[in-house]
Amino acid sequence: MIRLDARLRAAFDLLQGAKAVADIGCDHGKLAAALLLEGGCERVVAGDISPDCLNKARRLLEERGLSDRAQVRLGSGLSILLPGECDAGAILGMGGELIAELLAASEDVAAQMERLVLQPMSGIEELRQWLYENRFCVLADRLVTEKQRTYQIFCVRKAKARDPWPQGFPEGCFLVGYRAFSDREPGLFAYCQAQLYKRADRLKQAQGTGGEEKLQREIEQLQTILEGIEAWN
Repeated sequence: MIRLDARLRAAFDLLQGAKAVADIGCDHGKLAAALLLEGGCERVVAGDISPDCLNKARRLLEERGLSDRAQVRLGSGLSILLPGECDAGAILGMGGELIAELLAASEDVAAQMERLVLQPMSGIEELRQWLYENRFCVLADRLVTEKQRTYQIFCVRKAKARDPWPQGFPEGCFLVGYRAFSDREPGLFAYCQAQLYKRADRLKQAQGTGGEEKLQREIEQLQTILEGIEAWN
């Protein structure tokens, strides 16, 4: 069994049941190996732009006797795949704007996947907005805390129409997932509360810098979300 941290374990859970998974930016290959060892999928394609990372992933897969069900490929994003080659993909630990660029660059590949699990390290709002505008529906949305840091991990799929906006969620807000709100994701209240406090502090420091308007809008959005969560009970 491969030991996965909470972030990778959440991605594993969202990918489980796929036939073929593309692990984009595979790094050490732990997620790919775990998917094969624990029956999460039948085969994997592990890709990375770093030859060193690919060598680490290749060694791990070979050591665990998984080479017959895994391929490692050097390249950027989904460009290493043919359309329809994998029914699921994972792009984890990158900036949100970069993830959007990779999806846009291989739109034909992304469109044929049944699910894509994404975990941005930054640019979360930009990625969520891009996904919404480009008609990727959100299948699941998770908040995972690891070493005092909370990650947003979500599963999406290309659709014919945009997701309907959930009642009670501020229109045009992409700070957190509207699917997490509609599904009553545990931890959403604490996460939004922490984000609200951070923005309140920034607002005090932003006086006269021109950033007040955006921060005030985000504060109001977070307050609306928190009020909606309080109304769940």
